[in-house]
Amino acid sequence: MKEIPIYLTAGEAARILGVTPAAVRGMVARGSLRVDATTEGRIALFRRKTIERLAVSRAGRRTNAD
Repeated sequence: MKEIPIYLTAGEAARILGVTPAAVRGMVARGSLRVDATTEGRIALFRRKTIERLAVSRAGRRTNAD
């Protein structure tokens, strides 16, 4: 069985959220999303659980707005 990573890059997080990596970086800059770790190369990493919760929250807001 394939192991699911605990951390996601901005690109991986963006795919789950349905936005661009630039939008993920914008969320970080505005303080609505926190970077949980960084690699030695300074790549931002986000906890999968945080991104999944945010995706559910965003989906709920879109449904309620309709």
